[in-house]
Amino acid sequence: MSLRARLPGPVVAVAVAFGLAAVAYGGGNVVVWALANAFEALNVELTPRLSFLLSVAVLQLVFFTGVSLAYLRYRDRSVSDIGVRAPTFEGWIVLGVGFVSMILLWLVGSVASFVVGQRLGVERDSQAIFDVAQQDPLIFLLLGLLSLLVIGPTEELLFRGVIQSRLRESFGVVAGITVATALFAAIHIVGFGSLAGGALGVSVLFFVGLVLAMSYEYTGNLVVVAVMHGLFNATQAVLGYVGVRFGDPEAMGVVVWVLLG
Repeated sequence: MSLRARLPGPVVAVAVAFGLAAVAYGGGNVVVWALANAFEALNVELTPRLSFLLSVAVLQLVFFTGVSLAYLRYRDRSVSDIGVRAPTFEGWIVLGVGFVSMILLWLVGSVASFVVGQRLGVERDSQAIFDVAQQDPLIFLLLGLLSLLVIGPTEELLFRGVIQSRLRESFGVVAGITVATALFAAIHIVGFGSLAGGALGVSVLFFVGLVLAMSYEYTGNLVVVAVMHGLFNATQAVLGYVGVRFGDPEAMGVVVWVLLG
């Protein structure tokens, strides 16, 4: 009898979920790092814009998509089995309500985490991509566009379509979406400057991610949550671009730090 056959189903499900996330996210970042070093060795300068595009292409487009499709093929499942189809009228309604809910949770959560951080003496960090984009506002626009076309769809494919579906099989709906959402939020912590500051940002992402998880569970449609995710990221990016490009630098710097941090 194989080791997998001897292990309880929930243990296997958690191991698979963490393994898929580790291979997709960890493997993708290792390759991005290796390519960046290769370009440096060849005296090819990677500007912040090119570095961002390289990261999206390798991490999300190649690894997130590749790992997800490989696992689906391993289990003899297709993308239609996880809900890749045109949304129904009800699905569009869920998309709209879910998007507004994500924005409200993000705004309230951002302010709340800022207040908590101040009381605990923890400086809340912004995600690295937003720090870079404030120096080159065009990156905000690229982030918005690629969130709709690549980032939202690929992250939802992995975390909702594959990981959440796998965990639900062993844990049921409530525990399945909770564990999947916690994992989704946790991988973003490396994008912050410090562990303590990043924990505040990740706590907001957890509740935002729950909206995506519950919307996917309700509709069974991956396209709905992929568009929701893309629109949410794009909204953040547009606000960041407007703030840095057209707002008062000092005042908007505070707003961008609080909301996008």
